[in-house]
Amino acid sequence: MQYQQLKEKMYELQLVSSMGALLSWDMEVNMPKNSDRNFRGDQSAYISGLHFQMFTNPKLVDLVNNLFENSSNLSEIEQKNVSKIKKSLDQTLKFTKEFVEKEARLTTEAHHIWADAKSKSDFKLYEKTLAEIVELLKEKAEIIGYENHKYNALLDLYEEGSNVNDLDVLFGEVKSKLKPLIENVVAKQNVSTQFMKQFFDKDAQMLFTKDILDFLNCDANLYHLGLATHPFCTHFHPTDIRMTTRIDENDLASVVWSAIHEMGHGLYEMGLNNNEVGMPISESTSLGIHESQSRFWENNIGRNKHFIEAIFPIMLKHFPKQFEKATPTDIFNEVNYVKPSLIRTESDELTYHYHIMIRYEIEKMLIENTLQVKDVVSYWNESYKKFLDLDVPNDAKGALQDIHWSMGGMGYFPTYSQGSFYASQWYEEISKSNNLDQMIKNQEFKKIQKWHNEHIHVHGKLLNSNEICEKATGNKLSFSSFENYIKQKFDI
Repeated sequence: MQYQQLKEKMYELQLVSSMGALLSWDMEVNMPKNSDRNFRGDQSAYISGLHFQMFTNPKLVDLVNNLFENSSNLSEIEQKNVSKIKKSLDQTLKFTKEFVEKEARLTTEAHHIWADAKSKSDFKLYEKTLAEIVELLKEKAEIIGYENHKYNALLDLYEEGSNVNDLDVLFGEVKSKLKPLIENVVAKQNVSTQFMKQFFDKDAQMLFTKDILDFLNCDANLYHLGLATHPFCTHFHPTDIRMTTRIDENDLASVVWSAIHEMGHGLYEMGLNNNEVGMPISESTSLGIHESQSRFWENNIGRNKHFIEAIFPIMLKHFPKQFEKATPTDIFNEVNYVKPSLIRTESDELTYHYHIMIRYEIEKMLIENTLQVKDVVSYWNESYKKFLDLDVPNDAKGALQDIHWSMGGMGYFPTYSQGSFYASQWYEEISKSNNLDQMIKNQEFKKIQKWHNEHIHVHGKLLNSNEICEKATGNKLSFSSFENYIKQKFDI
């Protein structure tokens, strides 16, 4: 009886949080340019405050604590659900309603300040607000509590158990092993064609992209695909997924692989338990595992040579003039061409990890006070020169290119590399008992989705990312599977 009451309360909380997600999605996709941003900030703050009040209601606290203390009466799954809720509740109770509302209001306002600064390519316009966010996050870390390093408190919010020591090792491997890997790939690749860099009508691009998602067996009845400056995916329910992509009329690759990436996120949400909405078993476990889903579909599948061959007829159907002289090999080489880029979201899957490593180091130093916000641009530009041999021409293509810091998302970036490395481990594991290339040729994408359903999605949040990885592959996260995948893909 008490457990059923808990399920009902958690469902109500999910209703409220989904309203907040809807406000955020609407702000990115539909909100008129001249809308009152302060009003939307107040809406977001109100929803956040309401959710906080409901979750910290003394009756709910007593209910959770009572169930936790008498968990022997519950099933194993019920015990795990209660344990995860208690951990989240204990952490939430460390905060005041005022802090939660302050954070929601600051990050909502910061989004618009960042967008304006980016449009004018002027970091100075954003500097004061970012400094306020950094101070807020330092305060947040202190409230949460941490071991060894303040940044660990923020990392754990996005990837439970993630910490500076492990990430220093992981990015240490990136520093030592990525450069020779890149050099070997570059030495083999031919000059890239430019078939994807022609003019493609935006409406035709959207129709083409939806055909690709249909080809991948993504259920069109469960998602809506919109446009956003910075593509993202959010969800309100496993049957209501909102994906976005972006369109560049002079670059078809931008819309296609952005959409496939967000589809990966969407498939994760669609694969979660539909009967336990609001409970941890119906929640994604971490951003790293979430990113593993999107990077798996975007890169391990979407940039596979057999996948390119499979979708080439669809490309010809929509854009016969642009691709009349192209071959699938041309397209494979073009979308896998390795060349340093200023923009993280447009970078190839190898140099991409330098982008993440640089952001990780900046965040860590900001939180530990060894770097000041006023010095972010110079550190950023120096790092891009050092690791990517690129000169950053302006702030919009440099330290202002990402939305994450305006959202208060420090600790988030490392999950992108973690996700890519997890994805390679999924690819390696599936390949042990299946011929993945043949599965792609046969369009057996439902079978590939099923593996993820059974090894990733089924656990919800009841296992953390490390536990899921070891259970699915028998190994902890490492750089080695990614290294093996790249060597196999490029035959080096």
